[in-house]
Amino acid sequence: MTTVHSDNPSNIPCVLAIDIGSSSVRATVYDARADVVPGLSIATPHVTPTTPDGGAADDAAVLADVVERTIDALLALAGDAASDIVAVGLDTFVGNLLGLDENGRPTTPVYTYADTRSLEEVARMRRDLDAVDVHQRTGVTLHTAYAPARLLWVARNAQRAWEETIRWADFATYLYGRWFGREAACSSSVASWSGLLNRHTQDWDETLLEYTGISADRLPKLADYGDVMQGLSPEYAAKWPALSDVPFCLAIGDGAAANVGEGCSAPGSTALTVGTTGAVRAGVPMPLAEVPRGLSVYNLSRNSILLGGAVTDAGGLFAWMSDTLDVPDPATLESELAALSPDGHGLTVLPFLRGERSPGWLDDARGAVIGLRASTTPAQIVRAGLESVAYRFALIADRLSTVVRSGPEIVVGGGAAQSSPTWLQMFADVLDRTVVESGEPETTSRGGAIFALESAGVIGSLDDLPARRGRRYTPDPASTEAYRTGLERHHTLYHSLLDPPGSDGSYSSECDHDPV
Repeated sequence: MTTVHSDNPSNIPCVLAIDIGSSSVRATVYDARADVVPGLSIATPHVTPTTPDGGAADDAAVLADVVERTIDALLALAGDAASDIVAVGLDTFVGNLLGLDENGRPTTPVYTYADTRSLEEVARMRRDLDAVDVHQRTGVTLHTAYAPARLLWVARNAQRAWEETIRWADFATYLYGRWFGREAACSSSVASWSGLLNRHTQDWDETLLEYTGISADRLPKLADYGDVMQGLSPEYAAKWPALSDVPFCLAIGDGAAANVGEGCSAPGSTALTVGTTGAVRAGVPMPLAEVPRGLSVYNLSRNSILLGGAVTDAGGLFAWMSDTLDVPDPATLESELAALSPDGHGLTVLPFLRGERSPGWLDDARGAVIGLRASTTPAQIVRAGLESVAYRFALIADRLSTVVRSGPEIVVGGGAAQSSPTWLQMFADVLDRTVVESGEPETTSRGGAIFALESAGVIGSLDDLPARRGRRYTPDPASTEAYRTGLERHHTLYHSLLDPPGSDGSYSSECDHDPV
């Protein structure tokens, strides 16, 4: 085995950041400045299995094996440098849920935020409960992405698993129980994505627990990310001796990690993150009196929050179009996209391959492409799709502006957007804001490292390590005007195709219904 040594003296601490994303698992060693130690990063792809009925769930043991193999490979690569690791940070895709039996073994798969099979349960909850009150208490909307509807779905469709389940947990809590041989707590950050956390009491919401038929003792205890787990079980101490007594921070949500990694956790700082999914989130002061319709509250900790909205299809849509259409190689495609005029293709796209989240929260939303002609090219379809994602971000940012006094710039991070300068310019033009590319190669992983550094006392706060910045994109007035027309057309199609008024004049979605 080749031994890799850190460039830092041994008395300079490092942290290990584990990023469990929706398309890969990454393990990276960062130094005390939250810079990647050269050569010490390993990524393992993983794809969540999906089914035609809307299922999107992982086998817990298979996903745990992917995570553990990634850590194995990283520690083997690090060699003696692993002894510099003083803390471990973990972030995970959130909105996930699984059941555990009395021995801590999974009774269900890991249901993900993209699983839409609980549509009937969401409809039932909206009939039985005051949806606005639930949104204000929990900071999230009644939707298939969250635990309340998922619990009801399991009770109705998987009776044996429901009866065998002693505890319900998120995937990170299950992992820690597996690694440490004892029950782990759930962080405030991860809990805020569950739909079961009361944001006022910072405890599990009693009304929703009663409605879903579980009690608080069947959920993890709640804590903050700095309430670490330490002392691996004998099996894992032997497997990872360098980490045997290293403190592991409780997991944080990947969106929270991304904002911190991009240097956008302070009030007013706004980050646009574009990976497989995407989001616009900004730091807001506490307490937040009212959550704007269609937006969500994301905890960094009990005392620090973000406000914003997420879309399920962002980079995932780009990848799907590239795979499905007869597009040229990436460099040629980028050149063709850049040569096209803003909203000059005559197409209108609804970018909903896997349903809609913010701001409309239509559970059964489907994608559409309107305006196709025999002369339409693959590059035009791709450009229209990328513009449609920018429109969804603009709707979220507009809603966010009612609460947050944002700075003049939005920081964009995530590999999907940064692979296309044309897309970054679209964001600037559609949002009519200066867009600054993040200079950090892996913002989510870096955020996890910063949480670990702060927890270990290496830095004083999450804001101590400014993020690098890359290229700047300023709005072009003519393009901004063209996109206003495109956004109007997009808005009209959304409501005519997906959200027409009911017989009583009411709408299903949380989107605004007046012209944009």
